[in-house]
Amino acid sequence: MILPLLTVAMEQTKPVAVMIHGAGGGGWEYHYWRPVFEKAGYRVVAPDLMPAAGGLAKTTFSDYVDQVVRASGKSPEVLIGASMGGSLVLKAAERCQPRTLILVCSSIPAHPGRTVPPRDAVFPEVVKWANGPFKDTVDSMPDSDDETHRFAHPKWRDESGLVLSEITAGVRVEKPSVPVLVIIPENDDTVRPQDQQALAQWLGADTHRYAGMSHVGPLFSRSRVEVAEAAVAWIKARRPK
Repeated sequence: MILPLLTVAMEQTKPVAVMIHGAGGGGWEYHYWRPVFEKAGYRVVAPDLMPAAGGLAKTTFSDYVDQVVRASGKSPEVLIGASMGGSLVLKAAERCQPRTLILVCSSIPAHPGRTVPPRDAVFPEVVKWANGPFKDTVDSMPDSDDETHRFAHPKWRDESGLVLSEITAGVRVEKPSVPVLVIIPENDDTVRPQDQQALAQWLGADTHRYAGMSHVGPLFSRSRVEVAEAAVAWIKARRPK
């Protein structure tokens, strides 16, 4: 009985890496990052964001932020957000006070240097992504291998159109006071690399740019492990003393 309790206690003392997924995804998006961080000594928390009580059609950006805050606890070592998750972790950081932040192919919140103008996008109440054609997964992951396509394809889910509308219009966030890394895939056709760079400049963030990499490439391309390892090395170098 002592050994299991000791194992739990040791796990609880590890620095926490919270990983927040993008639209239509889940915690599984960090399948290839998790072992890199665990090997480096982190306890990884990668939740699936859940619909609000009224279902996806009634789910708001704030509903997701509340979930990120609950999953993060107080002062996680690093809070990581990909695509939609980038705006979510920036907003959640105002409340859960991470020691570092990493934005991966991030959506763009409202900020003084925002180069993409806010607009009223038209999304259905529920954006249908679950059970889509296999070709859609292949087309969205051009720098991934077939095994990764088959891993990801059955896992996509539907998403809240309201959340996507709020993000597209530009959610307001405070500039964090902690070190920030912005990971920019230079062949991103979902969020323009120049907009991600402008966000990094406003944040005073470091950047890791990857030539030839798609929007989801940092998590799913053939170079995903190298990207994760570089992120871990950045955290160790920038960790507040």
